[in-house]
Amino acid sequence: MITIDDIKKWAKPHPNTKFSGGTGKQTRFGNNKVEFSIVGGDTRLYGNFENTFEVAIFDVESRDFITRFFYPEASDDVIGWMSSEEVEKLVNSVIKREDLSIEV
Repeated sequence: MITIDDIKKWAKPHPNTKFSGGTGKQTRFGNNKVEFSIVGGDTRLYGNFENTFEVAIFDVESRDFITRFFYPEASDDVIGWMSSEEVEKLVNSVIKREDLSIEV
């Protein structure tokens, strides 16, 4: 199981806030078919990266958003303010830990 603690541990500075002195964080991981981008921690992002997160899912090959395929109740390609529990549930319904690849 992939946990919020894993997601926080794998985080790197968010590229859109890194050079402006912002505090945003981003974790990118996936398998050979899908990639998650989970961000937060800056006022320009939709989550604080402690207990709320902004989540998007991409097709690895096409780079298209596929968030709504896995989370049909989303009204956009990016889901803002997801709770830790919601993120864990979504991630683990899409990716199995043994198939995981983490962006370094």
